[in-house]
Amino acid sequence: MSIIGIIFGKKNTPWQRIDASGANIDTPDFDRHETFSAIAGEVIDGQHLVRIPAFWYRSGAVESGQHQGKKAVWVSSQPEDGFNLHPAFKKAGANTEQFWVGKYQGTPDGEKLGSQPDLLPLTRINFPAMQLAAQRGDGFQLWSIYHLGAIQLLALIELGTADARSVLGDGNVKGGGVLTVSDELVAQATWRGIVGLWGNIWQMVDGLQTDSDCRYRIWDAEGNGNYVSTGAKAPDGWIHRRHDRSGEGFDLGAVFLPKKTKSEREDAAYRCYTWSYGGAVAYHGACGFGSNAGLFDLNVTNASSLSYPHIGGRLAKV
Repeated sequence: MSIIGIIFGKKNTPWQRIDASGANIDTPDFDRHETFSAIAGEVIDGQHLVRIPAFWYRSGAVESGQHQGKKAVWVSSQPEDGFNLHPAFKKAGANTEQFWVGKYQGTPDGEKLGSQPDLLPLTRINFPAMQLAAQRGDGFQLWSIYHLGAIQLLALIELGTADARSVLGDGNVKGGGVLTVSDELVAQATWRGIVGLWGNIWQMVDGLQTDSDCRYRIWDAEGNGNYVSTGAKAPDGWIHRRHDRSGEGFDLGAVFLPKKTKSEREDAAYRCYTWSYGGAVAYHGACGFGSNAGLFDLNVTNASSLSYPHIGGRLAKV
C-alpha cells in the first residue's frame, strides 16, 4: 500500500480514508506503510529531532466510484503519475530524501534554538531573532509552512479527522501558563513522536506571510526561500475549507491555508480557528490560554517585530 488518501469532510461528516482509486479504506495499517513507518526520532548535534521521509502528494477530486467528484488528498511513498514531490523535500531546487523537525517546541541552547526535553520553550524574542537562533549550521532552520503542511497532511490521513484533539487529547490549552516542552499535558498533543504540535505556546512558522491586502504570500515550491504571491485571501473564523489554488511557483494543495470559515466551531469541518491581518508573519497551534487550539490553528496577524512570553518556535533541519 504505497498510496493512501482522505476525502475532506464537511460539517459533521467523516473524513473517509481512500485508496488510489477513491475506494474506501476502513482499517489501514499505517505501521506497514513505507512513509508512516519510516518516521523516527534521531539526535543530531545533540538536538532531539524527528525524521520525516520524502513523500509525494496529489490534491484534487476523486475521479470515479462512489466518491466521484469529492475533493481529496493522497500521499505516496514513491513517485506516481499525477503526484508531485511535497515541497518540504525541496532545497535550492534539488530533491531531498527527508527533513527533520524538532521533537519538542524550541528550547534555549545558549544563543541558539534547540530541541531538548524538560526545559521551558524559548520565547520573548521576535521573529528575526528566532530565525537567527535556529541557524545552528548544517541545514538547521526555523520550521517552515511546508514542514508544517507535510506533518499536517500525514497526521490528518492517519488520525482520520482534522480534530486531532478528539483523538490525541487536548494538550496545554486551558490556562495555567507555559509548561516545559515535555510536560505530560503538553505531550498529549503528540503525533508520531512530535511533541506539543499545538498548545502551550504559539510557534513561529517561516515561509508564510500576508501582504497589505491580507492575501497569503508563501515560499516558492522549489525550496529557494523566495516569497511568491498567491492571491489567496486570508480569513478569520473557524476553519471550514482550505485554499487549493496553484500558480507560478506554488501549489497550495501541499499546505493547509484557510479559505472559508464559519462563525461557530460546530459548523466548521476543521474545528480549528484562524486569525489574519495584513502585513503579518505566521504562528501555528495556539497557546496555553487558547481553548480553540488545534493541529490546524493559524494566526497571521502580527508584525515580525513582536515578542511575547507565549510565542516561540520549532527547530527543523533540511
